[in-house]
Amino acid sequence: MDFHIPVLSAEIIDFFDIQKGKIYIDGTLGHGGHALEILKKGGVVYGIDQDPQNLKIATNRIKEAGFENQFFPIHNNFNKLENIVKNKIKQKIDGLIIDLGLSQNQQTNQGRGFSFNDKISLDMRLDTQKQELTAENIINTYDYNELFEIFSKYAQEVYAKPIILKIISERQKSPIKTATKLADIIRDFYKNHHLKSKIDPSTKIFMALRIVVNDEFENLKKLLTQSLKVVKKDGKVCIITFHSGEDRIVKLFLNQNPLCLAQKPIKPSFEEIKYNPLSRSATLRSYRIV
Repeated sequence: MDFHIPVLSAEIIDFFDIQKGKIYIDGTLGHGGHALEILKKGGVVYGIDQDPQNLKIATNRIKEAGFENQFFPIHNNFNKLENIVKNKIKQKIDGLIIDLGLSQNQQTNQGRGFSFNDKISLDMRLDTQKQELTAENIINTYDYNELFEIFSKYAQEVYAKPIILKIISERQKSPIKTATKLADIIRDFYKNHHLKSKIDPSTKIFMALRIVVNDEFENLKKLLTQSLKVVKKDGKVCIITFHSGEDRIVKLFLNQNPLCLAQKPIKPSFEEIKYNPLSRSATLRSYRIV
């Protein structure tokens, strides 16, 4: 299969300065791209992922690469970081990486609801085994004010009000059960009002729904606080964000915590964006525990 390309991998490996036998957590394992680079340098990696499909993909990939003795897969949410370190690793770690983007298969596969072209689902749960709330629930049952909170706060959609009214009108005719149908409603609004967008008009609302379904902002805040408790002194943390709200959370945390020696934020180079367009909105913020 085509594995997801890890974002800003060279910059992360350079910052970590990996030493053989040191312990790292990849809290968003995905397809194991970042983890593999750490393993190749001799690091020990505990890989956490909410998505059981991705956990299986990454575990098999790492096993085939011959690094299974250095790798420990964990099916969980990274908001349980402190508990995982206490019960499974039983010592503080040398490094932590979190990549808040979706993997390529999550973005494109049918049946997950993340893709604009998903004709069978509007789910958007990272872990369908443990989570209940779906994007379909939100779109079909939330009232105007609840949808406006999501579309304005998380999506920062300028045309939130009329789009919500259109969604409510359409769901009264029949439930909105697929990502394709929701995307078409948003696209049609832009088209019918002769509005232009540099990206697909659905992008911001889809990302906002994903953030709410998976409680991503609150989980990120919990993760950042716990990083101070589980990473060793002089240990390092890398956080890759793809949403301005996520980046603000990390920036505020770093500004408020003197124990974090922050590096300048890094964006992907033109060359990286060219061969990996999914990296275009990424921002890497790194810090050392002092």
